[in-house]
Amino acid sequence: MVNRTGISRRALVSGIATLALMPSSLIAAGAHQNRGRSDVWLSAQGDRAKTYGMGLFHSGNATNHELPTGFRGHGVCLHPSHHRVVMFARRPGKEAIEVDLESHDHRLAFVCKNNRHLFGHGCFSPDGKLLFTTETEIDTGRGLIAIRDANSYELLAEISSHGIGPHELKLLNDGKTLVVANGGILTHPDSGRKELNLDSMSSNLCYIDSYSGKRLALHRLPEAKASIRHLDVAVDDTVAFAMQFQREAASHDSLVPLTATHRLGNPPRLLEAPAAVLMQMRDYIGSVAINNKNRVVGFTSPKGGIALFWDLNNGAFLGYHQLHDVCGIAVTADQRYFALTSSNGQMRLLDVQTLKEDRAHRQHPDIRWDNHLLLTTG
Repeated sequence: MVNRTGISRRALVSGIATLALMPSSLIAAGAHQNRGRSDVWLSAQGDRAKTYGMGLFHSGNATNHELPTGFRGHGVCLHPSHHRVVMFARRPGKEAIEVDLESHDHRLAFVCKNNRHLFGHGCFSPDGKLLFTTETEIDTGRGLIAIRDANSYELLAEISSHGIGPHELKLLNDGKTLVVANGGILTHPDSGRKELNLDSMSSNLCYIDSYSGKRLALHRLPEAKASIRHLDVAVDDTVAFAMQFQREAASHDSLVPLTATHRLGNPPRLLEAPAAVLMQMRDYIGSVAINNKNRVVGFTSPKGGIALFWDLNNGAFLGYHQLHDVCGIAVTADQRYFALTSSNGQMRLLDVQTLKEDRAHRQHPDIRWDNHLLLTTG
């Protein structure tokens, strides 16, 4: 069952400046432990064309590297070998680069074929042989999933995403079922990033057999102007997904939940939060990450400058952390921390049990983190 708060967005505006949000964590504080693992932080970086690239930060020796790409990146995915990653261009880009994590050598992996562009996301098959990317057929707007050889990046096949504007996709733990966030918004490179169909947009969360392209399940939300963009998958195949509400196209002024979970065979469950927190999101969630050990899911709102956390099992709101323009969120390899990045270079670690920052590990390298964060070990 999907519920919407009945509180008017306008009614909160006058009081929001003086309304105090709840304490930064609603979970009892616990003892901090020393970290004994070296994480590698990877993300698109740069704030203007001449600085676009990929940023890498090695926490073990506090060194950072910036690899120029010539295009603005978006998402990064890790090959199962853990030796290389691929970063994808932001919509409506067409390029992707491959980076060797040991040597930092990087090369152009592929450029989309004519009449296609990327949406900034992809994932590898568990055996490391295939790469799946979300794309669009430009002249029709039809959403596609391209399937490439993960070594040569040769295009092998295309299947329908069963929607418009497919964004993030991941595989379930069976290694063959894809779950795709179809944002539902039509765009065209000739119009830049302008939304062309807000009056008729139709977003969905779709499950697809990657072997056959068959649609296995498709779910839409009652709020038609909520565009599903990003998602993560837990070890039990619970999917947490994030939305961006198209306020200018809405026929009401209510606050709209932007975070949800889903499991096959059940309806989507919107995650509830206090009205002041919903207002703080500013209709926009940028990324999502699941901590499997503690069953906590985190979301970020760069427009709101806030990271938010829920219990994955019962949907209870756990707390939040404020950080200017925070978008990147990931989980450390030891599952003890959520990692956050912001566009001004800040890096923070939040204890997953307390949601309090471990200030001893705060970093501020000269990297303009952009969009999504990937953590691996090195």
